[in-house]
Amino acid sequence: MDAARPPLDLDAHFPEVAQISDPALAGQVRAVWAELWARSEFPDLAAVPTSGEIPYPNVPHTRSVTALALAMAEVLARFHGTRIDRDVLIAACLLQDASKLVEYRPAPGGGIEKTELGRAMPHAFEAARIAAQHGVPLPVLHIIATHSPSAAKLPETLEGRIVYLADELDVTAIHRDQFVKEQILRRR
Repeated sequence: MDAARPPLDLDAHFPEVAQISDPALAGQVRAVWAELWARSEFPDLAAVPTSGEIPYPNVPHTRSVTALALAMAEVLARFHGTRIDRDVLIAACLLQDASKLVEYRPAPGGGIEKTELGRAMPHAFEAARIAAQHGVPLPVLHIIATHSPSAAKLPETLEGRIVYLADELDVTAIHRDQFVKEQILRRR
């Protein structure tokens, strides 16, 4: 990290962190971002892309995923009385792509490239690992690790499925539908 780069003010970029009612969890979310930001090679948060294939900035993507997830949760609660843990949902949305800070870096000559970590580890693994070190609860860790279609398994909780679907929908809106539906051969 550039020593002249200011520390990350997460609340300025993601005001949604203030919607987490548990102050400890909100602090853990801030700590995960701060640690990953300290290791990031990006000059500012606005330069972090949604992915290597999607040059759209990650901040509005993450904020949109959070807003979509909260809207889905509200609709499910209103029409079905479904109880959704909003703190888990918001924390997971804010952390699901935090490891992009260290999965990518600015490329010489412009653009971005994957880092050694980004090439070696599945997407979101580093965010889940750092989150675990900061005491983030297991339900949030599970969502971070399973939110992507590239993950080895689907999320097992309703909060996780909401994040998964919100992320897919937002990627489709800003880029294109890049996911392939495969036939289900076995159901639980």
